[in-house]
Amino acid sequence: MGALTGSSQDRPSVFQSWNEVQLIVPVTRFTDPGGNSVNKITAIFNGIARFGRTVDLTDGRLGVEFNFRANRHLTFVTSALYRNDEVVDNARQVEARLAVGPTFSATWKQVSFRDRNLYEYRVRRGRNNISVYRQRLQVSFPLKHNGKILFSPFLSEEAFYDFNAGSFNNNELFLGVTRRLNSRTELDIAYIRNDTNPANVNGLSLNLKITLR
Repeated sequence: MGALTGSSQDRPSVFQSWNEVQLIVPVTRFTDPGGNSVNKITAIFNGIARFGRTVDLTDGRLGVEFNFRANRHLTFVTSALYRNDEVVDNARQVEARLAVGPTFSATWKQVSFRDRNLYEYRVRRGRNNISVYRQRLQVSFPLKHNGKILFSPFLSEEAFYDFNAGSFNNNELFLGVTRRLNSRTELDIAYIRNDTNPANVNGLSLNLKITLR
């Protein structure tokens, strides 16, 4: 991480708006010992659009993810994502990302911890394919009034290790809140900091999560 932090100071900083919509489809459910309905297998379809300061689309993505819950602390994740971006003007890049790995979760005094670990293989058009290890740690806790959750602040950080380069080449920080809009819809609003080439990003992230059934 030291090499990433040091080199990031020499890159320009730009503003971006990161927007995502997730459609969450429970595939199979079961009832836990407490009588609660829990998703055993969940499919998530997502669309991502990232815009620069001039409101130009710099990064568009479509993906699908399947979560397989082993128990209350362990979930296995597999996903596929298509990305088409033009982060650098007149240099369009296309790639497909295939990922698999475990997510560990725990709760302590209403504070939730999630640790997602992914091995990701990126098939890139016109460039060498690469393998990436991703680790994202997230901490969140609910703020309540009269027993009702108003919103849940969260902090997450994800580090990306490029096996081909033998170094960390990206780091993403999210600092925000989750607000439940209704029984099936949540909205995440967050400040983002992304340290990577060709420029560091400071911006706003909006993530709308809709459960379909």
